[in-house]
Amino acid sequence: MIRQITLIRFKPKVGTDQIQAMTDGFNGLANIIPTVSRFEFGPDLEIREDTWDYALVIDFPGEEALFAYRDHPTHLSFVDRFMPLIDEVARVQYLVE
Repeated sequence: MIRQITLIRFKPKVGTDQIQAMTDGFNGLANIIPTVSRFEFGPDLEIREDTWDYALVIDFPGEEALFAYRDHPTHLSFVDRFMPLIDEVARVQYLVE
């Protein structure tokens, strides 16, 4: 299984309503690829000052499912809509046994 962790930093002045709209959008993405076995996401709790603003954890059974999700038209439309809010993204994928 492949786990992808994505961290997001928003641009200055992105409001909570915009972040909530993105969260609602992630809820819609959670089931576009039926083989995705885990799809968790949410805003940072702001417990520390040196963190990112938002995180996603997605588990895929393999690379084919990861690419199917990445290239899915619904995901691409989501990216087009919400990337203007994002200043920086970091991603890592690793094997989970």
